[in-house]
Amino acid sequence: MARHSSLPPGGTVCLGGQNIPYTIRISARARILRLVVRQESGLEIVVPSGVRSRQIEEALQRKASWILKSMRRLQDMPELKDGRELSCLGTLLKLQLIVSDRVAAGRPRVTLAGETLMVTLRESDWNSSTLLRGALETWFRRRAHTLIPDRLIAANQKFGFRYGRVTIKEQKSRWGSCSRAGNLNFNWRLLMAPLPVLDYVLIHELAHLQELNHAPAFWQLVASACPDYQIQRRWLREHGHTLRF
Repeated sequence: MARHSSLPPGGTVCLGGQNIPYTIRISARARILRLVVRQESGLEIVVPSGVRSRQIEEALQRKASWILKSMRRLQDMPELKDGRELSCLGTLLKLQLIVSDRVAAGRPRVTLAGETLMVTLRESDWNSSTLLRGALETWFRRRAHTLIPDRLIAANQKFGFRYGRVTIKEQKSRWGSCSRAGNLNFNWRLLMAPLPVLDYVLIHELAHLQELNHAPAFWQLVASACPDYQIQRRWLREHGHTLRF
């Protein structure tokens, strides 16, 4: 079998009588083969160097039940339309779409009024779900850039650790990370989670500044600042897939 250098960029697999397309992404940082299902791109297979085509085929068949379940979750996601409710730190915001010629085509404007998230757009953009998602993502990202660093300072009062750069981005498979240089990274989608869940992730990554692994000493450190961390951790495992629109 050919090695990773000649792997195809993607393909289609038949699972449960369904033909499911997938893409392959070669990652120099990956240590194991990983399957990811995303609303915007579908099934993605992240592979480290040296993975063979047969290993990918075996993983797809072995994880067939999980793949089908994850794909059904995406299909069951509510449509992004007027009246849809979006969660922001535990508060449900009602989406209101407003047509106006006072905004430029292709550039919707998002504003918050109480618990209503208003998106003003041109009539020609009304049916563009891609444009609408992009506008909402920009709004959530901007709020995350303001709120997360402030919440991080509050969360660090228990520890008093020194940390480096704080980056807000969309990590493909993580809610947060801590580098050996002390830089902290957080997923902007955490803004769609309840506030206690966000705070747990911040404390989790702060604890990695002292404990770089997940040994008992690490969890003891987390528990000292977040006694109910197991509840928040469980919520994220069970509901993390819903933090999208």
